[in-house]
This record gives sequence, structure tokens and C-alpha cells, in this order.
Amino acid sequence: MAFDNLEQLEGKINRLLEKHERVKKEKESIERKLEQKESEWHHLQGQIRRYERERIELREKIDKIIGQLASMDISD
Repeated sequence: MAFDNLEQLEGKINRLLEKHERVKKEKESIERKLEQKESEWHHLQGQIRRYERERIELREKIDKIIGQLASMDISD
């Protein structure tokens, strides 16, 4: 009877160790995905900043062109 309990205990321990390994691997996989997403996020933030700068530059150029057109004396 004690031997049966010992085998059951050993079986439970082995199942727990297997589950622990699966959870550990899953955690590592999730951490890698998180690192990848954080890297993508930083890249996208950089793109957004670049697009905002470009938008400001384009607006300034358009305003300059509009100002030049407005100052031209177009008489028929």
C-alpha cells in the first residue's frame, strides 16, 4: 500500500514537472513575442514622428507657395 502511494506521488510529481516545463516554454515564447511587439511599437513610433515632421514641412512649403501666389499681382 505504501508502495502504491509512493508510485502515485511519483506520478504526480512527474506530471507537475512536465506541466512546469510546458508553462516555462510558453512563458518564454510569450516573452519573445512581447519583445518583438515592443520593437515593432518603437519602430512605428519613429515612423509617426517622421511623418509628423514631414507633414509640418509640407504645410510650411504650401503656406509659402500660397503666400507667394497671394502677393502676386494677377491683373487681366
